[in-house]
Amino acid sequence: MAGKPGDPSDLHGRGGYFIAVHVGAGYHAPQNSRAYRRVMRRACWAAAEILSQNSGTSIDAVAAAIRVLEDDEITNAGRGSNLTEDGQVECDASIMDGSSGAFGAVGALPGVRNPIDVALLLAKKSLCVSPLGRIPPIFLVGEGAREWALNHGVCTAAAAEEAAEWLVTKKAEQQWEKYTCMLQSAASALDQSSSLLGTQKKQIQNPGKDPGAGGDIMSNNEKMGDDDIIMDTVGAICIDYAGNLATGVSSGGIAMKVKGRVGMAAVYGCGCWAGAKSNPSRISTACTFTGAGEQIVQSIAAHECCVLATQSEEGPGFACEKTLLSVLDKRGCLKGVRDAGVLLLQAESTSVEGNELQKLTAVELVAAYSSPSFGIGYFGTCLKEPKTMILRRKISEGIEKRRKRKWYPMLEL
Repeated sequence: MAGKPGDPSDLHGRGGYFIAVHVGAGYHAPQNSRAYRRVMRRACWAAAEILSQNSGTSIDAVAAAIRVLEDDEITNAGRGSNLTEDGQVECDASIMDGSSGAFGAVGALPGVRNPIDVALLLAKKSLCVSPLGRIPPIFLVGEGAREWALNHGVCTAAAAEEAAEWLVTKKAEQQWEKYTCMLQSAASALDQSSSLLGTQKKQIQNPGKDPGAGGDIMSNNEKMGDDDIIMDTVGAICIDYAGNLATGVSSGGIAMKVKGRVGMAAVYGCGCWAGAKSNPSRISTACTFTGAGEQIVQSIAAHECCVLATQSEEGPGFACEKTLLSVLDKRGCLKGVRDAGVLLLQAESTSVEGNELQKLTAVELVAAYSSPSFGIGYFGTCLKEPKTMILRRKISEGIEKRRKRKWYPMLEL
């Protein structure tokens, strides 16, 4: 994927910016492609609005983009999230700033419209001095996270009560009812066959399957039709005019998850990672992962991918493919679930003489995925409007990898 950049805006003498977003790895039904592309475009515009301001920073732009993705019920984040086994929404989210290393995350968070806002505030407050030398938290879960959000003005108690209902959509409820019936049928079949040891062993090995319907709530290999099957996570990566990268993720988690389950979207170094500029190359890297959370947590995937992309002579494309293969090869959980994706942004910047700011000179965007589809979008000062697409691959194929490199014309220094 190669292309010539358009004319960049100078942004009042500052360097350019770049934005990349995704709506998760899995199966995106073709009839919903337009809806996914629309929300990604809106997310890019929201981030661009932040970055075009004098005080706009990459971490605020990431939060703005993810906020849009959370509010649209087409995604598995915020409103429209997968439900827990007891029919509730519990969200995971995290955000990281590359220049400062600030990180904030929430896990299994109920009753908050935009989990990314809580993660953002945690990250910012982690850099502040607390009274009596107390160490500020960077990762909160469950009701504790919700109470912290209320106490720090992220939302009001009344808004939280309304959000608990607003987050649950009709589509999510219908999916929950379908999967509940599947689990009940599987349990009933297991009880009936308990006298036959061989059959019992077979059913135990496949607890999520309905013997009558032949379905599996964790599989994308069933017949693909009108229903989206999205494993986990939306994400965003932004680089601002100063050359600082930030990234974040948000997720409703896997369908029918156990109450209190925390996925990779909330875990440090797993769902997202943003590194600082490395001297003298002035290269910075950030990425966001999506897929079966338990596998990605075991791999510390986001951190490992960024480190490899920075250090390897083969470049970011090789790093994404190798890390993704490592995730898929993990054993011990979710055997047979091989849907995952990674979106990575590597930026090059140049020092401005007599100025601490950096001028963005080039970016390389890599998307690698093993799932049937992966929705991505990107935008920057070298483009006239956001570009969005639903990448698709055949089931028989291995990992699909797409790369795009954008050169920002060098400004006179």
